[in-house]
Amino acid sequence: MIIQSTLLTCHKGVDLHAETASRVMRAALDGGSRLAALRRAEFHAFWHDQDEPAPESVARLLGVGRFFNPNKHHYAHCELVGAAQPWFRRGAPRQGEPLPSGWPGEILETDLPDADSSPLDRLLGGPTSAGQAVFDVCAFPLGEEGPLLSGVLWRLVLDPEGPDAAADAARSLIVARGAREGLLVNPHMQGWLLNERGAA
Repeated sequence: MIIQSTLLTCHKGVDLHAETASRVMRAALDGGSRLAALRRAEFHAFWHDQDEPAPESVARLLGVGRFFNPNKHHYAHCELVGAAQPWFRRGAPRQGEPLPSGWPGEILETDLPDADSSPLDRLLGGPTSAGQAVFDVCAFPLGEEGPLLSGVLWRLVLDPEGPDAAADAARSLIVARGAREGLLVNPHMQGWLLNERGAA
């Protein structure tokens, strides 16, 4: 059985990357007027069979100083048992497939408050308002061979206008395919997995 270990980190203060991206989306992209919030975290993941030693450790990622700064970041160490094969599989990059069910898994360690919320809600600004649709996108570079895969987790929160309209707006905002379409993923350079939570 495959285990996916993931270190998720997010800014404690204002995330200027997300703030800048959200302003561009609202001002220049089709569907941007629907954007209620854009939030961001970084992820670092590795996979191993439960009967084999792990190729990496979250403890080292936390301690090495490259992936986490306790003065600037919150973190969550999560583990998903029964995970799918690594996302960077050769020959068939994952582009637009659903995130694995239950991802990122159980929180093993975190400095986040509010233990009753989901790990992603706790990292990405808390619960959303009634009627809003939530889209989580994990984007990562193509061509990586592991053992560690690093990427960006984006959360788009869209104001209500029907479930189909929300999904269409999200796709238009996520994948860059034209001057007024997409900002978060370059399909020529990145793979991505997507989860739609639907209206809250």
